[in-house]
Amino acid sequence: MRLGIWTPAPQTIRPDPLTKPLHDALTTHGGGPDGSFDYAVKVLNRAEELGFDITLIAQRWFGPDLDSWIYAAALAPVVRKMEIMAAVHPGIADPRIMAKLGASLDRISGGRFCVNIVNGTRPQEHNMYGKWIESDGGRYRQMQEFIQVMKRLWTEESVTFDGDFYHLDGVKMPTRSVRAPHPPFYAASRADEGMNVVAQECECWFVNYDRDRANYEQSLKRIEDEVGQMETRVRALGRKMMYGINAIVIIGETEEEAQAKADEHMRVSALSPVGVSGVGANLVGTPKTIVARMKRYEAMGVGLFMLHFWPMHDGLEEFGQKILPELKLG
Repeated sequence: MRLGIWTPAPQTIRPDPLTKPLHDALTTHGGGPDGSFDYAVKVLNRAEELGFDITLIAQRWFGPDLDSWIYAAALAPVVRKMEIMAAVHPGIADPRIMAKLGASLDRISGGRFCVNIVNGTRPQEHNMYGKWIESDGGRYRQMQEFIQVMKRLWTEESVTFDGDFYHLDGVKMPTRSVRAPHPPFYAASRADEGMNVVAQECECWFVNYDRDRANYEQSLKRIEDEVGQMETRVRALGRKMMYGINAIVIIGETEEEAQAKADEHMRVSALSPVGVSGVGANLVGTPKTIVARMKRYEAMGVGLFMLHFWPMHDGLEEFGQKILPELKLG
């Protein structure tokens, strides 16, 4: 079992009394060095001490959030153990440039860089910074070409590529990553076309579940079915896949207390950009319940838990005290 943590940023965590002024400051002039970055380093350093081994930096083009790839470069020297995963949107970024940046990040971090491919669900972001493709199939073809171009630039001496979206004519990118053959790709997709691309190109797939935590058993069945479908795909290709899940951890002394906290989180988050992401994974309950559910997911093939907490720092500490000892990670 691998533990991951979301890098705390305005649109990836629910604000608390400590983080809200730090994130609000991102929209004003003055101040610095940036308090939100300092807070994130504190949280991630503590996560490293607790045994977390990867962090994900979301890319939010319409939020006040700092750019994920610049964030990753800034984290590399101060977060010394964890892998650092930066999100990128095909259709906004260019794979040739991102290949150069990715190789640079992997070298600076000593081989700890990885990529989160986000196909995109926000047309307004793409139309401001790039171009939104109306066809789901078109976006997935672009996503696949995007990954293929990055991989080939990382691994081949001369790259000729004639796709629907990208064209390269015998070019070479000399910079090589520390990790061989290249940094890994992580992705989530609910669509069948997207799952096909993930099976062919990515190393980790984040599983789908019902956002309503009341449908926990149905979600488990869905995960079991879709992991089975993905396994069929990757085996036919002679590949292997790691499976991850995105979740918020909400701990209570009783089940009733935990459920009440989750209800409050849903009410508050429904009015914010953070939304209700992660509640449907149902890591909600007493420590005993949460440990049992994490182990149940693990038995189904989920090897990576990408977690966030509320409040972020205090929730991480509570997880370290009440959950980690029972997980007995190697």
